[in-house]
Amino acid sequence: MGKKIKKLLAVAAGTTAAWALAIKPRTSSKPDMSEIKRYDFASRGYYNIRKKIPENSLTAFTAAVEHGYGIVMDVRLSRDGVPVIFRDHKLWRVCGADGTVEESTWEKLKECRLSRTQETIPCLAAGLELVDGQVPVILNLNVDLDNYGVLCARVCEVLDAYEGVFAIESFDYRVVKWLKDNRPEIIRGQMMERHIKHGGTDMNPVQDFVRYNLLTNFLTSPDFISCNIADRRTVSLLFCRLLYRVQMMDWTVDSMDDYELVKTDESIVIFEDIEP
Repeated sequence: MGKKIKKLLAVAAGTTAAWALAIKPRTSSKPDMSEIKRYDFASRGYYNIRKKIPENSLTAFTAAVEHGYGIVMDVRLSRDGVPVIFRDHKLWRVCGADGTVEESTWEKLKECRLSRTQETIPCLAAGLELVDGQVPVILNLNVDLDNYGVLCARVCEVLDAYEGVFAIESFDYRVVKWLKDNRPEIIRGQMMERHIKHGGTDMNPVQDFVRYNLLTNFLTSPDFISCNIADRRTVSLLFCRLLYRVQMMDWTVDSMDDYELVKTDESIVIFEDIEP
């Protein structure tokens, strides 16, 4: 075997080893996820606009509990530091109002109506009080204006008074790292997708490559990977599952064919627009 070939093989072996270390999730002192694995999760609650049940509303959370579904709640931080349950950065799509969550006080947000109903934006404390441990909850923390540290701290303050089963996930690896460093007992998950492929414009190609290839896992040691179902065949995710048996979640499952695919693959279902 020639020197050049040996050198190429050595480089390939080294690159593979470095890749395997970079995508490594938490493998020791792992929290118990058995209760979470038992459930399918309703994204933003079991909402139905046709029935005037808006997304991320207390009515949607009630419906999820009544049907025996876990719940994914999207969490943001108001200008005055209140964790609220709302998906978008801007208020317009759901509330028809100007401005953003992060620029608005809690008093202003309480006045907003969801999807032309009488439902209002709930704070995280109210959402958890309603669920009251009846089903598991996954909190999707949305970072804006680099507020990840304050967001994590305020959310954890609310969770300290909650006795139900929950986990926290985020696209932002800094949230997951904050949890690793400050609240390692909490089940934590890294969200991933090919952001630019799906129309995202707020991220450069390098950041996108790093995120969807899970190359920050060595910093964050996530307990699960929450993946856009369209990107579930990403090589890094397949490699991570093969090497480390990391738990996977698929979002957003919106057909029974995809539901069966995900269940057969032993992933956790996060769904909307279907009734599993």
